[in-house]
Amino acid sequence: MSIASILAFLGQIISQITGSSSAISSTISLLTQIIGLIDTEITTLAPEIKNIIAALSNSSTVTADQLAQLSALNAQVDAAFDAAAADAGVPPDTTAGS
Repeated sequence: MSIASILAFLGQIISQITGSSSAISSTISLLTQIIGLIDTEITTLAPEIKNIIAALSNSSTVTADQLAQLSALNAQVDAAFDAAAADAGVPPDTTAGS
């Protein structure tokens, strides 16, 4: 099973995950491990990861600590994406946040 398949599966069951704080914690742990493995695939997989992070962040059962972890994961994905883009010679997006 590929990482893309795992992320697609998480995307399909995200509504069931967001109802449980312990499931959110498990998903955060899984995403942390996945992000550490996908340096070369980050540009392809970042949107799916960010969608999962957003869904978990919007859950009514997410704790303050989990929100902090999700925010850190989001920043990690952004940094990895920017690094991959720089390695590929793509200039940084200076319009973000405008």
